[in-house]
Amino acid sequence: MKKGHRENTVGPWAAAKLDALEAYLKFYGTALSKQPFTRVYIDAFAGACVTKVRVNDAASEPSPFFDDLDDTTAQAEFILGSPVRALSVPNGFHQHYFFDLDETRAETLRDLVKGKDGVKVQVGDCNPLIRQLAPSLKKRNLRGIAFLDPYGAHLEWTTLEALADTGTMEVVINFPVAMAINRLITRSGDVPEKWSDQLTACFGTDEWRKVAYSRETDLFGNEVTTKNGGVAERLLDLYVRRLKELFAHVATPRLIRNTRKAPLYYLLWAGPNKLGLKGAEYILRQGEKVRA
Repeated sequence: MKKGHRENTVGPWAAAKLDALEAYLKFYGTALSKQPFTRVYIDAFAGACVTKVRVNDAASEPSPFFDDLDDTTAQAEFILGSPVRALSVPNGFHQHYFFDLDETRAETLRDLVKGKDGVKVQVGDCNPLIRQLAPSLKKRNLRGIAFLDPYGAHLEWTTLEALADTGTMEVVINFPVAMAINRLITRSGDVPEKWSDQLTACFGTDEWRKVAYSRETDLFGNEVTTKNGGVAERLLDLYVRRLKELFAHVATPRLIRNTRKAPLYYLLWAGPNKLGLKGAEYILRQGEKVRA
């Protein structure tokens, strides 16, 4: 394993997100193991294969892909990323698509999957790449999962529309509204154009402005813009409501908090099948849930 790969770090809460993903992938593989479907996995923001945890309170089981993670110390300090978990899941996928903006991470992943069939690693913005891929996923004998784990407001709504339009793909979304997206909502209401465009692309609408801000006229006739309270929860409601317009089934979000119990992000599931909903609801129920 390359030194640079070991230098990726995350907080211990990342384990909760990845453990939930892995649990759902195992459920999915078992549910479809006797069905004649070609199973497809998409990792839109694939990230590192192995990530160092900033505190020693998260552990992962050893993986056959990494012989140098067998000792107890390594298990306590590193967690396996989503690519390794997806490749290792029993009754897994026939085709894997991994997208990442970073060439170094992509090269590490290519080394990992060398010699494996049905695996494609591509460097670039996952949004146009997934939209290009989506039409080929409209097949009766195909089913799949897309794991969408953006670093901020980088997942575009048109990408979700393309995946929903396949009728075959489920999505597991890490929605970082409390951790990253809320930071783009300035207190003054003067949102830079670049941020504004990113938020509109993320939500697929500029309705986020009405959700985030209130405008009133003061005693002197001037319009005053105020950031609303509970913006993160309001934006989550907007996002989930719009997801329900795309997918037949949407699970109750699971809230992930940091070690100080502050909210970070929500795990969301949406898909075309009721069985998937039942599995997602059960798995997400293992963590903290919110009404939406």
